[in-house]
Amino acid sequence: MEGNKYLHGTLEVTIFHATPFAPSFPFSCLSASSRPAYVTIRIGEHKMAKTTREHDRIWNQTFQIQCAHPMDSLIIITVKTKCSILGKIQFQAQQLVTQASLINGFFPLLSEDKKPKPKLGLQFILWFKPAYLEPSWERLIENGDFKGLRKATFPQRSNCNVTLYHDAHHLPSFQPKLPDHSIPRKLWEDVYKALEGAKHLIYIAGWSLNPKMVLVRDHQTEIPRARGVTIGELLKQKAEEGVAVRIMLWNDETSIPLIKNKGLMKTHDEDAFAYFKNTRVVCRLCPRLHKKFPTLFSHHQKTITIDTKVENSPSNREIMSFIGGVDLCDGRYDTEQHSLFRTLNTESHAHDFYQTNITGASLHKGGPREPWHDVHASITGEAAWDVLTNFEQRWLKQCEPSLLIPASTIGKLHTSSPPSISDRNWQVQVFRSMDHFSASPSSNIVSTEQSIHEAYIEAIRKADRFIYIENQYFIGGCNLWEKDQNSGCRNLIPIEIALKVANKIKARQRFSVYVIIPMWPEGIPESESVQDILHWTWETMATMYRLIGQAIKETGEKAHPRDYLNFFCLANREEKREGEFVPPYSPHHLTSYWNAQTNRRFMIYVHSKLMIVDDIYILIGSANINQRSMDGARDTEIAIGCYQTKIEGEKETKNTDIYAYRMSLWYEHTGRQEKEFNEPHSKECVDILCSIGEQMWKTYSGEEVVDMQGVHLVSYPIYVREDGSLEELSNSSNFPDTQTPIQGKRSKILPPIFTT
Repeated sequence: MEGNKYLHGTLEVTIFHATPFAPSFPFSCLSASSRPAYVTIRIGEHKMAKTTREHDRIWNQTFQIQCAHPMDSLIIITVKTKCSILGKIQFQAQQLVTQASLINGFFPLLSEDKKPKPKLGLQFILWFKPAYLEPSWERLIENGDFKGLRKATFPQRSNCNVTLYHDAHHLPSFQPKLPDHSIPRKLWEDVYKALEGAKHLIYIAGWSLNPKMVLVRDHQTEIPRARGVTIGELLKQKAEEGVAVRIMLWNDETSIPLIKNKGLMKTHDEDAFAYFKNTRVVCRLCPRLHKKFPTLFSHHQKTITIDTKVENSPSNREIMSFIGGVDLCDGRYDTEQHSLFRTLNTESHAHDFYQTNITGASLHKGGPREPWHDVHASITGEAAWDVLTNFEQRWLKQCEPSLLIPASTIGKLHTSSPPSISDRNWQVQVFRSMDHFSASPSSNIVSTEQSIHEAYIEAIRKADRFIYIENQYFIGGCNLWEKDQNSGCRNLIPIEIALKVANKIKARQRFSVYVIIPMWPEGIPESESVQDILHWTWETMATMYRLIGQAIKETGEKAHPRDYLNFFCLANREEKREGEFVPPYSPHHLTSYWNAQTNRRFMIYVHSKLMIVDDIYILIGSANINQRSMDGARDTEIAIGCYQTKIEGEKETKNTDIYAYRMSLWYEHTGRQEKEFNEPHSKECVDILCSIGEQMWKTYSGEEVVDMQGVHLVSYPIYVREDGSLEELSNSSNFPDTQTPIQGKRSKILPPIFTT
């Protein structure tokens, strides 16, 4: 299928120079001969790359363009000035696949009516590398050949250490049985200890921070001194001790006095700024600057960088950075139990009731609260310094440079892993979605970085057995949608996954993909924005299953698309127990609130931004799988891609922290540890997870209130036919307790750039 239908791989384009050109009046723009020119590269309607503007029209710039486009697409190279098109040349994508993978030379440019322009030409090279030639992760790491993504700002770093977290906290009873691996770490307790132990600097970049949030709430905690201490109190205390505490928060410009500074996104930005005013903590609110939509996009990174003591060397310090999806704000504190009602009168949630999906929800009216599932990581080694550099670049762009602390002034601070630590075997690379409006660039060549998107594509192309994804959104590949192809949602992640599966089907090889997303994106489910996003999600799923269904048909395989690709969500349903919180008020009868409360159920909100490939490579950060996060010129994001090198004498890559992490996640979601989970690519594993998902969906959606007993994995409520076409489930077209159709509805008001 790939060889016949799709330009699927990496197109390397090097633009050298163009012949001089002086257009005649009136196109001269007063000084045409010296007018700077630039070159754009398009595939079909989508601009893929752009050179800098040069007066001498010598560029010598190379672009790596990831492609997953129909074979009949046109590759169009255009030379322009600010006010005119000097000429263009175009090729059929098919030429690069069926005739020659390399096009090299000096070519005459054509006018708009396709006539050659005299004495006007462009020298360039096009080189195409098909995706199927990418070596697998196992082979690359076995041979030590992977050097990281070339186009990222930060290189791949060796000798690092990574700790992986899921959820803000785990109860002592959560102990998945994983040989040679300790029980999962407790994120917010580790954050508290890191902040408390800082001696020189604490740098926080966030989408949201509520200074009144309490990090440590477990009465069985190993740090009882931390219980009840708010993060704001802790940060003020550290600043009084002389630690440089710098906080950079997204300025939601809808936070205005008219709505009590709450803002449409309720990020507490104005509350945090007021809380730290007149203290030694320096808190700055940074709007997401954008040439067209200055209030629409956000600074979405969530990082904490601190100095910490070196293991086994108390007098030496090193940098540690936390990175991932967990914001330091309302509703994020949760455990693997994801309770709806049972924690409302406990220290966990009595002062932290959070429910943004139900109109009028409050603790006084009772649950369900919105359970929260998320993932995060901490890093030490040189990659932790890259997160620090990212903070500094952003601070220098929008805040006072003099307030940063030069690392050179901190004594005994190691810039890499200290020699005393020899067992750090993680390779880590920091990726970003970023443009020159948000950070002081380290290079004048690239004004927009999309390395998170590029890292996802590279990771998928190197997959050999399975892909596991948890993400808040799953939208992309509009160039292959059956409609809405001009929505601007160009990221290729879903299409790359579908083509990977299709190619494995052609090769008669097993491959499995598991994707966990929320039932609906956070917000009132009947709202325009939520239904619009659901519509894009449905389009994305439909395209993926269609491509897989076509591959099965073409190969004559006796298989079903769900043998290879499955979508799940997380949910909970609780029977009533004695001792629960009794609210003084009740929701209005027969409202969505009343229905959810009566039926004792609600989705668990999946906020993770995670991909695991073959239990070998992991991507984790703040970026969602949608255009906002992957574009580079929309939301600002940060992520890490990492893997472990084999320890001497180790035979299997399964004996890694990534494998243990996935198994721990699956134990949280299913309450089980089946031997088939060791082989996630197998049909047997697919069957078990689908069986669990379908059974728990029946339990969740049924009329009788039946406790789900800690099993949260439910199948996403779609029906996939053998040909790959999608339908809503026959028994309901809406999500339970809502009036929201599962396939969403295209908004007639919102432009696609708002919701893709």
